[in-house]
Amino acid sequence: MTGPVGHSSSQSSHATNLRSGLLALCLGCGLLSPAAFATNGYFAHGYSVSQKALGGAGTALANDALIAAINPAGLARLDDSLAVGFSLFSPIREFTASARGAEASNGIMAISPGTQRSHNEYFPLPAVAYKRSLGDWGSWGISLYGNGGMNTEYTDNSAVFAQGQVGVETECAGSLGGGRALSGEDPLGFCGNERQRTGVDMAILFLSPSLAVKLGENHALGIAPVFAMNRFAVQGLGAFAQFSNAPDKVSSNGHELTYGGGYRLGWLGRVLPGLRLGASYQSRIWMDEFRDYAGLFGEQGDFDIPESWNIGLALRLSPAHEFLLDYQQINYSDIRSVGNAFDPNAFVNNCAIPRLFGDTAESADCLGSATGPGFGWRDMSIYKLGYQYVQAHYKLRFGYSHTEQPIPSSEALFNVLAPGVIEQHFTAGASFRWSQRLWIDTALMYGAGATVRGKNPLSNTEANLLNLGGAGLGLDPLTAPAGQDTANAFGADPNDQDLTLKMDQFEVSIGISWSY
Repeated sequence: MTGPVGHSSSQSSHATNLRSGLLALCLGCGLLSPAAFATNGYFAHGYSVSQKALGGAGTALANDALIAAINPAGLARLDDSLAVGFSLFSPIREFTASARGAEASNGIMAISPGTQRSHNEYFPLPAVAYKRSLGDWGSWGISLYGNGGMNTEYTDNSAVFAQGQVGVETECAGSLGGGRALSGEDPLGFCGNERQRTGVDMAILFLSPSLAVKLGENHALGIAPVFAMNRFAVQGLGAFAQFSNAPDKVSSNGHELTYGGGYRLGWLGRVLPGLRLGASYQSRIWMDEFRDYAGLFGEQGDFDIPESWNIGLALRLSPAHEFLLDYQQINYSDIRSVGNAFDPNAFVNNCAIPRLFGDTAESADCLGSATGPGFGWRDMSIYKLGYQYVQAHYKLRFGYSHTEQPIPSSEALFNVLAPGVIEQHFTAGASFRWSQRLWIDTALMYGAGATVRGKNPLSNTEANLLNLGGAGLGLDPLTAPAGQDTANAFGADPNDQDLTLKMDQFEVSIGISWSY
């Protein structure tokens, strides 16, 4: 679709094409469902069908108007066009909890042994973009696409609190103990007493107008304001509510919408015959805080979208053969809700034990604080390779991408909610020319995840809650027998239970690209 941009024949055709583009965008809004991307963390591996078939590569290749999602400068090298894509995405997510070691003694919290597979495994994912020439000097466009989230739902299992401690041990329904007590009493109030279903549901939608300006025959610059909407809900975390600075804003508060914005800048240039380079930077997307979940996320509900940048090259060896290489960087660690590590010593000594025994003062180590527990995600570096074979009436595409998944083994406990451990994408696809102006695009993707295995540092400890004092147990809050220190050392040891996170993904996509 590359080539010089021509003028339309009449104002009527302009209006008709504009109405068609805006209608497609509105349909895309209506079709957007709760997403389940968890490919490169929670960033999608590609947005247009052609990008998906090329392993997500395409910073330097303008195949269709959805190039604006990764490099708005690419609009300057397209005919006036409309691109619409639809994907059926299927993530397979599960975690396995082992039994504690044979020499385990007391425990604060352990997930009951077994394998849990998340429900909700099929998700429709639309994307649409429209591009219009402004004359010989540039183009404008607008695009709608999703970045996704987690959408996990575990319906069974249970968690045991204060394991090995007579009179206090409690088993609660739900993978993280968010349900009711399953037997006996719950003297320290561990159970969340809500639905036992456990999981998160997050979908991020982007609406991005864009402007691309030509700099001579070989170069172009692009700018795109990015407006975002984030839809979020979590359930099954009621057992952690008392360990938050806002206990009523942790779990099961329904879906909440937040809004925000940022920008993307891009460049695309032909530097040698047959060689094009591209680069793009997306700022941090500054979002409203989640008010209904201010007790869960760091900085009282703050959940911005991290900055990212990508560079790429497209090497055309002949009219039929083109090779792509992209690099993408996503800075998850800058977002405290995602990047904060879980420090079991600080969490238990400075938050959990005081809260269990009556202290309600805010703590910097409780959930909801700027320095409280997060998911501990690392930054991601993604390498993407693509190959495109072009003939008169069809294009064949193949792709591969590789990264190191963002979850350290030390962060396995909280990441049972969001096991985004995909490290490789294998992709293929084809495009067929239906008519002179219409192409039909297809793509297939398989995402292979790493197996992340780590310890649950709360499952085997030396802490004896009966010796640390406890409301309702006949002891004063925060008191202990003489010589007993209320500060204990917590961390992973060989007798802790193992948690194993797994994910695989499949996706099939179809779309159209219409030029006029």
